[in-house]
Amino acid sequence: MYNINMNTNTYTHQNYKTYSDGMQLCLPLDLSVSIDSDDPMWSFLDAVEGVNFSKYVKSIRSNNTHSHDRGMLLKTLLFAFMEGHRSLSEIAHLCKVDTRYLYLSNQERPSFMAFQRMTQDLTESIDDIFFDISQHIAQDLMLCDTDIQYIDGTKIEANAHKNSFVYKKRILNAEERLFQRISESIFQLNFHHGYAYPLKQTYTALEIGYICQYLMETMVNNNIEIKYGTGQRKSEIQREYDVFLGYYGKLMEYEYWLSIIGKRNSCSKVDLDATFMATKWDYYNQSGITRACYNCQIAVSDGIIVNSNVYQSPVDTATWQDFIERYKERTGSYPKWPVADAGYGSYDNYFFNIIRGIRLVQKYNMYGKKEDKKFQKKIYDALNRKENEEGYKVCPSGRVFDQYNGDRYRNTLQDNLMITQLYSEKEQCAGCKRIKECTRGNYRQIGKNIAMNEFRKEVDKNLSTEEGKEMKKQRSIQVEGAFGVIKQDFKFTRFSRRGMKNVKMEFLLVCLGYNLKNIIYSDKNRMDKT
Repeated sequence: MYNINMNTNTYTHQNYKTYSDGMQLCLPLDLSVSIDSDDPMWSFLDAVEGVNFSKYVKSIRSNNTHSHDRGMLLKTLLFAFMEGHRSLSEIAHLCKVDTRYLYLSNQERPSFMAFQRMTQDLTESIDDIFFDISQHIAQDLMLCDTDIQYIDGTKIEANAHKNSFVYKKRILNAEERLFQRISESIFQLNFHHGYAYPLKQTYTALEIGYICQYLMETMVNNNIEIKYGTGQRKSEIQREYDVFLGYYGKLMEYEYWLSIIGKRNSCSKVDLDATFMATKWDYYNQSGITRACYNCQIAVSDGIIVNSNVYQSPVDTATWQDFIERYKERTGSYPKWPVADAGYGSYDNYFFNIIRGIRLVQKYNMYGKKEDKKFQKKIYDALNRKENEEGYKVCPSGRVFDQYNGDRYRNTLQDNLMITQLYSEKEQCAGCKRIKECTRGNYRQIGKNIAMNEFRKEVDKNLSTEEGKEMKKQRSIQVEGAFGVIKQDFKFTRFSRRGMKNVKMEFLLVCLGYNLKNIIYSDKNRMDKT
């Protein structure tokens, strides 16, 4: 096989081939040259130019040689959220294999834990980041009219399974039954031993704990042996001690969950800040069941989200005032035209707007029903009844409800006084052939809330103009479109983090990613037109 020549010292092989494993170092050494000029990264860098990301996160320790600039990490994180990447592990992997992320991270290749430590700071400064960048985009880059804001909310599922529910009403019912058993046990304890423990309607775990402690001290002082296990006969006082110890444990459990739930009606055992809400049956939810969610609210102006927050209340009405005040605290002014659907049109919210000089452009309940032909056929509904020249309602039988029967007072959820005037017909519907179809009682009364009627008239006036009609149309386009992009394009239908602070940080980062992506599309459209 081998021919060896001793003089020339060469080797030959009939099937010999030469392979080279060496790699030639080639230009460019600058990564920016390898990135296309029309890549979205350049539009992102233009949008955040001049933003000092380091002021939003804590500075790193100087003696840690493996530390990274957290301002750089935040900028890389925002770009990742703009592209729909929310997993920190995935972002860390992109910083190793994607040229754009290598460029943004200065080729430092940060790990998952580097991003994790940085995001811990964001839970405190995320509001500053969101409003600073969003206002810069809306006012400086996009020239948005922030006086007009389109507001809506959606329920996004929490990172908790559906069977982790804890309902407040169930706890209160179980606690009430437990109080009855405790009273019976205390009565028997007093009767057999001559104690004088008071019988009450409610008890606390601390009070039952004192009884347990006293019974234990009694057994110790009387040298009563404490027995547990099969075949062991307990003394009478030990059996009573075990009963009250069980009461103590249950009351501790109930008090714990009631303190967690607070003013809410439910919570989740997995994510204590999540609330169980009835989600809609739509494209994103094919079950329609109650599940642990957060109520996410956004305000959109000319396609840019200028305000955003996360709430635990499933009702949009309860989020309005805090949401508007949040924008005022961050920007120094209220929106003049906050357009919203009927879920926000309540007496309290209208009253809130009037005091602060905000126009009434959020719809009220039954606003859309007035033009519904099917609803107009319901002649016995009070909204379909006509008024005479004096402003009194007239029933289908032609009877005028002009007899004043007094006022009905009640306080709203915001402690605003609501007065409803009650009116009836002069003869109290005597002899009317339609009385059975009109009412279930002996005669019909119609309530008249003057303040609410004035609010509704103002809403009708504002929304009936050409500008109002355009705002109604734009609300459906802009804010519903924003949620469509967030849920469909960003695939954000479920939170990956738990706890109110972490959930809020995640959602605001998603909203920032939406705003930054909007700039890229607007720049691309302008380039295509030119």
